[in-house]
Amino acid sequence: MSIRNTLMLMLTWLGCHSTAVFGQDNPPEPDVIMVAPTTSDKPAAPQESDWQIKPRWRLQYDIANIDGPVGLPGEGAFSAIRRARLGIDIIMPGGFSARVDGEVQDDPIQLLDVFLQWKKDNIIVIAGQQKAVTPLDLQTSNLATSFMERPAFYNAFNYGRGTGILAGFERDDFGFYGGVFTESLSLLNDADRNSLSADFRTYWSPKVGRVRLHLGGSYHLRDLNDFGDLTTRYRQRPFVRITDARYIGTPALNVDKEQRYGLESAAVLGRFHGAAEVHWLTASRAGLADPKFFGGYAEAGFFLTDDSRPLKGGIFGTIKPKKPLGNGGIGAVQVNMRYDYLDLNSKSVTGGKQDGYLASLIWTPTDFLRLMVNYARLDYRNAAIVVAGNRDYSVDVIAARIQLSY
Repeated sequence: MSIRNTLMLMLTWLGCHSTAVFGQDNPPEPDVIMVAPTTSDKPAAPQESDWQIKPRWRLQYDIANIDGPVGLPGEGAFSAIRRARLGIDIIMPGGFSARVDGEVQDDPIQLLDVFLQWKKDNIIVIAGQQKAVTPLDLQTSNLATSFMERPAFYNAFNYGRGTGILAGFERDDFGFYGGVFTESLSLLNDADRNSLSADFRTYWSPKVGRVRLHLGGSYHLRDLNDFGDLTTRYRQRPFVRITDARYIGTPALNVDKEQRYGLESAAVLGRFHGAAEVHWLTASRAGLADPKFFGGYAEAGFFLTDDSRPLKGGIFGTIKPKKPLGNGGIGAVQVNMRYDYLDLNSKSVTGGKQDGYLASLIWTPTDFLRLMVNYARLDYRNAAIVVAGNRDYSVDVIAARIQLSY
């Protein structure tokens, strides 16, 4: 029996037994992979006799204006719901917990996290659809990122969720995780979508004096199998996701295997935080040269209020203002800067290069409300879209978000 079929049988067993216990209308909760503690995305440690059911939801509404050279497709003003999610967490005795949530604005509803988790002492095991073992910024909940969107290489390199089994070890300031994954649940019955990946991540987050440090690395090996008969593109939007325009991107490639690996670092000292990551992707093609693409970012942020960005367990946590609005303060106010680089030129493949210069202002009045304003200056070379015969040009993006969550 193949690994993929074994995964499907295990997930079917889990689904049948959870329905038998909870009934048809009572699935589980968490949202971001629970490989490390994020404040809003990991259920509390259950007591031996505890059963808890916790609803969870989030709503993010974005507006943006994209300004580029005359004739550039996709420029102009946009507004849209970025995320509208609803789910439930179930915390069970014996160290078990489970989560089901989905994007409710899609028709039909798009399932995101659907998994069963077991944790005992320093060991954690998660089975189901989840974020495959991913690097620092993608491990961090989208409720807690320092910009509206993640660094460019995450989307360009096709990081995302998969269906599989993950196991990890966590102790003090150290963690190691590994897992095997195939396609998302919605694609498991598609005969052409049967990729299989092995994913690993490790981190060390010691406290040195008053500074919380973070060092980590990840490795991902993916065999596309029959999926490799379809074409793959590596591309990215102009920062915001509410436009379909991609100004940087490779042509369609017949890729057999992918290797992705990278290094990550971060530090928090009081109101200040810094983070940086670098990642490489090698796309193996039968009978052709294998291009290697590169992406990375470096960012720094500072709170104007007496707040700090939590960094624990290999993940940045959500901001909880020390003095919320209406309770003796104005909430948390933070400013951030980021340099975001992406290079999709390699061998005979020309996908373009991006230099991104970003700034953000974030106001978190209360635990459940967040307001963000972002600016991005994106300089492109060898862009995928030609404008008046030119592939080298710049784009300015101004965007804002209102975020509600529970």
